[in-house]
Amino acid sequence: MLFFAPVAAVIAVATGLDHGEFAHSSNEAFAVAWRTAFASSWFVGGGVLLATLVRHARLRLRLERVLIVLAVVAGFFIFDGLDRWATRYHTELMCTHRGQVECPDPVKPVDDTLLGLALHFAKPMGLYFAFGGGFAVLSYFKEQRSWREHLQRAERERLQIEKNAADLQLSILQAQVEPHFLFNTLASLRSLIRVDAPRAEAALDALVKHLRATLPTIRNDSRLGVSTLSEQLEICRSYLEVMRIRMGPRFSYQIEVEAELRNEPFPPFMLISLVENAIKHGVERKPGPCSVTIVARGGEGGIEVVVSDDGAGLSEGISQGVGLANIRAQLRLRFGEQASIALCAGEGGGAVATLKIPVMRT
Repeated sequence: MLFFAPVAAVIAVATGLDHGEFAHSSNEAFAVAWRTAFASSWFVGGGVLLATLVRHARLRLRLERVLIVLAVVAGFFIFDGLDRWATRYHTELMCTHRGQVECPDPVKPVDDTLLGLALHFAKPMGLYFAFGGGFAVLSYFKEQRSWREHLQRAERERLQIEKNAADLQLSILQAQVEPHFLFNTLASLRSLIRVDAPRAEAALDALVKHLRATLPTIRNDSRLGVSTLSEQLEICRSYLEVMRIRMGPRFSYQIEVEAELRNEPFPPFMLISLVENAIKHGVERKPGPCSVTIVARGGEGGIEVVVSDDGAGLSEGISQGVGLANIRAQLRLRFGEQASIALCAGEGGGAVATLKIPVMRT
């Protein structure tokens, strides 16, 4: 509107001056000019103005779209009426000065056939579409698409930032667990070296195997989002083997996994967190024989991994721990409502953690 309104004003002034020169009347020149300017203003901005009022009414999007189109169409008909009014006034003045008794209707189609009427209305409609609101409507719908794409892109970026933050938090949590685990294991090795050197050597071998499985993944940030079920189970196996040697005959573990699932993508560090919880809150708090079992099987379009122990059982607040909270955040960011984790008491004591995720496509 700001671009075309000055052009319309110049045309209106030129029309008024031309008529004033012909009629030798400044009053008529002004009257023709302001009528032409008023009609031209509606031509370049009437429909857009109505559409803008609709836009700022904060209506529902679907209703807003319909009303904006109707506003531009209404603007055309208002302009058409004003244009007829201004043109008829100018033509009647010209007829008076020329002494014409009968003045032809300037807005009446010359050809009243269907084709003639179509051509008569096609020209103003085409001009109005180009300059009076048609392109503005196209721009509006294009803007709506661009805005939706922008919101979707912003949402993807937000989720990616949250995922990266959760990945970092998970790696920090894992790095915090490792020193505690290492110090306890090294302390056990020191005692074992004095009383049972072969067992100490086996514990050291198991510790080295566990570190080889975990440390490269922790140090390499690019691996935080990429892993397989087999790799995660190997980390758990090496960890449980260290614990078995440390605790001696009182602790045992078992891992069962369907062969076809071994190479399936699987989120990193989630499984080892569940295993560490089973050791820390279950096995270490219960005297006597204890065991941990990991079972991985295919579910309905996904993978189900169950970590169970027959240790001390659930204690107050365990389900609200940092590790489980981080796992829930990871699942929500990665899979939305398609994944879940549940922690409950075992039938014969202990605790059972069940992790369900959909099949991840890389």
